[in-house]
Amino acid sequence: MKNRFEISGLVLLLSVLFCMTSCEVEFDPNEDWKSVTVIYGVLDQDSDTTFLRIQKGFLGSGNYIEFAKERDSIYYKPEEIDVFMVSYYPWDKETICDTFFFDYNESYSKPEGDFYSEVAPIYCCRTAGRLSYEEALKREYKVIVRNKYSLEETWATTCLIGDYDITSPGSIMYFVPKNGKNIMTCSWYNLNSRAEANHLGEVAKVYQPIMRFYYKADGQETYTDIEFGTKINTSTHSGFEFTFNMDMADLVNGIKKNLAEKKGHCSWTGRVNAFELYVQSCNLEMYEYYINSLQTGNILSDKPIYTNVQNGYGLFAARRRHIKHTFTQNDEKLLTAIGALNYGF
Repeated sequence: MKNRFEISGLVLLLSVLFCMTSCEVEFDPNEDWKSVTVIYGVLDQDSDTTFLRIQKGFLGSGNYIEFAKERDSIYYKPEEIDVFMVSYYPWDKETICDTFFFDYNESYSKPEGDFYSEVAPIYCCRTAGRLSYEEALKREYKVIVRNKYSLEETWATTCLIGDYDITSPGSIMYFVPKNGKNIMTCSWYNLNSRAEANHLGEVAKVYQPIMRFYYKADGQETYTDIEFGTKINTSTHSGFEFTFNMDMADLVNGIKKNLAEKKGHCSWTGRVNAFELYVQSCNLEMYEYYINSLQTGNILSDKPIYTNVQNGYGLFAARRRHIKHTFTQNDEKLLTAIGALNYGF
């Protein structure tokens, strides 16, 4: 996972689905083949493009592990399904405000394993500007996968996350010595008052501060994200403030770990400031899916599969990844500590 909320549990979901016992789904192991649609996707109004992963689970007689190695067993062909999303106001679900059509694309980055991995279909839709204006934030979004032959539909809904404000630190990055550590206090509200007053999105369930560090590797500018702990929201109204004490040593160690393979090839970018503070978040559905995916034990044992997909399995949820705070000046203590890593800075 690139970040804690970018949940990559689809393989886990499918593997558990293959081995489900009768208390989860009642079926005859000798019955005819039956495919089950699996959807995985997240909405972020600040993203230019929305991506969906559409796959198959399956029930019936035979060797499920062998099935999973065949492309046609776990992926639909482009001509078999329509993938689209509609938006509407929650109080008038019959009136469609906007329709988003997803195009079939292919990814070649799926890691090898027990599942077919040569080509992974990805469905994408350019959503830049279509989710971020005020009326769009008031709506509910429903993703639909329609089988062109049977006309059977699998669907899920979510709402977007409303704006929240980072209130500290100030524009100058500064870590304050405290109890033998160097601490910078980060604070943010769970939802700003304007968003609540105008019903512009829902309140997030979980928040996570991240420090983005810009640097050069072999002369090319890039960045790495250092993740910190999460904060769970217990309020459904604006004005609830979170505080997180960021330890400079944790930040430096994160840079050390993330850049270890590039040691000796790193340099400063020449930016006025090399850091940006992000506070990302996700809604309740994404959080519950993530917590459920952390269950341990024998995969053959009974345990629930979290899903908010109707007539199928998977997750369709909302997150924010672009709520950020910029600095006008670096903390010299931090720059010195990064230089001491001897990575080339």
